[in-house]
Amino acid sequence: MATAKPYRAASLSDLPNNFQLGYLNCEISLKCKQTGFKYFSEGYIHNVKMLKQVVEQTVNISAKCHRSQRKNEIPHSVEIDVNGGQIELSNCSCTAGLSGCCSHIVGLIQGLVQWQMMGLTEPPAELCCTSLPQQWGKPRGKEIKAVPAPSMIIVKPKMDRKSAETILN
Repeated sequence: MATAKPYRAASLSDLPNNFQLGYLNCEISLKCKQTGFKYFSEGYIHNVKMLKQVVEQTVNISAKCHRSQRKNEIPHSVEIDVNGGQIELSNCSCTAGLSGCCSHIVGLIQGLVQWQMMGLTEPPAELCCTSLPQQWGKPRGKEIKAVPAPSMIIVKPKMDRKSAETILN
């Protein structure tokens, strides 16, 4: 006899229609809301996964959020459990997130709200860099590894290139 899977894939339609920041069980400052929106809008939040518990009807949402200062370190892990009209659990791997209320959690919630308002059924996949706003402040990912000097290839710049001034004249 096969046993039922405790989780199934969830979509944004599994969340309440009026899902919002008010579902968090803590007071959210204006700065926290602004920083959270910045994380969402600048693409710091990624790898959003949604699962629904079959028995309890709880939607488990997990995501990663790049760090804003130490960009070469591993991203923060953000988790939210939504049951009906209430957030039962919110957790982040940052220091402030241990209380269940930080800007990374706020950014994930604001992302979910925006995606619902846009009529999406699931969180969008990551876009290519040309479809996003400037990326100078975004972490580049893995660190550049050191290479021994003898294995480096050093080339002189070409001097026969025309400069912009000579082309315009």
